Amino acid sequence: MNLVLSKHKFLLLFTLLVFRCLLEVSYICVISPKYSYAGFDLNFGLANYIISWLAFFVAFLFIEDRVNKVSDYFFIMAFLSVIIPLTILYGYDINRSLFPVIITLLSIFIINFIVGIRGVTFKGLPTIKHGLKYVVVISALFVIFLVVWYFLSGVHYNLDLRKVYEYRRENSELAAGGLLAYTNIWTFKIFNMVLFSIALYYKKYLSAFLVFLVQVYFFAASANKGVLFTPVMILGVWFYLKKTNSLLVLPLTFSSLILLTLFTFFILDDIWVSSLFSRRVFFVPADLTYAYFEFFNSNPKVYWSNSILSSFLDYPYDSSVAKVIGGSIGEEDMSANNGFIASGYAHAGVYGVFFYSIIIGLILRFINDITYKLIPIWFAVALSIIPLKKLLTSSDLFTTLLTHGFIVALVIIFFARSRRNTEP
Repeated sequence: MNLVLSKHKFLLLFTLLVFRCLLEVSYICVISPKYSYAGFDLNFGLANYIISWLAFFVAFLFIEDRVNKVSDYFFIMAFLSVIIPLTILYGYDINRSLFPVIITLLSIFIINFIVGIRGVTFKGLPTIKHGLKYVVVISALFVIFLVVWYFLSGVHYNLDLRKVYEYRRENSELAAGGLLAYTNIWTFKIFNMVLFSIALYYKKYLSAFLVFLVQVYFFAASANKGVLFTPVMILGVWFYLKKTNSLLVLPLTFSSLILLTLFTFFILDDIWVSSLFSRRVFFVPADLTYAYFEFFNSNPKVYWSNSILSSFLDYPYDSSVAKVIGGSIGEEDMSANNGFIASGYAHAGVYGVFFYSIIIGLILRFINDITYKLIPIWFAVALSIIPLKKLLTSSDLFTTLLTHGFIVALVIIFFARSRRNTEP
């Protein structure tokens, strides 16, 4: 926790204030009027609004203005994508509880404490000789296999972002059964992006372009929008962090997106961009956090009976947690996945959230320590960016570690380290 407000950190605070104000305008003028039927109500109360801003400034104490460690990226993304939308919903609806906001702030505090505690360190772990070569070979093998497998599986290719849901289920049934459900995701979210990042690092731009084309192929075959945007995010991380470690770019980029949504709504009379970014990226996960807390306050908690403790405990529901929450908000066909705070609460209430917070703090501390002076910070962030995004807004911790390849990313980062400056 850094209480010093330097000129640069003051600029970060200003950009964060701008982002929050723009997101509030979007909520007041677009999201609530158009989507009030989905629970985005506008019941303003001054007390709620003041408290929401107090929570904003408390959370600001946990973020840095520059990224020197992967945890610095995690905290500002938690601030932008979790805390700000959650506090806006609370501030503009007197019927919403303060409890999820408090638990979220306490969770961030615990993670911050674990990351900064002096008694825990992983800096003494050895580097792996020729580890980067192993990473390249293994990643390439997975990529080659998936290219061939998609070709043989008979999937239907699609490049239209608006039609991805028409193809996703069928293509998944054709190409993602059994173990492939995991390895396919690892390949286009981790292994191929490792090759992309390494090509960028060594300035092999033709190779990077070819890897990008492979990623477009994976998007066409998987019908998953995130597959297409992942290399763009990594390219942005590489380009920006090569020049500076300032974190001003994140709130500025997010503010630009919200400005774009407001422009398309008011000038072009189009709701689709606002729905895609303002609503889906920011407010839906925040609203689902409330839905999880409300449901599991009065219904049986899961206690990991659907995952790691399934052999010991009976799962209390007939469908997945995400489906159960979807049904509770009137969307029977919706898989209402959410981040680690909501899923932790679904498993064991407050204790589940704090348990997850401790594990995440240790993971971030592990990444910080093993990458210190051994790997470029942009490379570590690039390989962590998608799992951390999933963890914050759309996936359970253990699902992120296994299904979304966070464990794979951690292993790759560990192997890719080198004490020579010529390797990442």
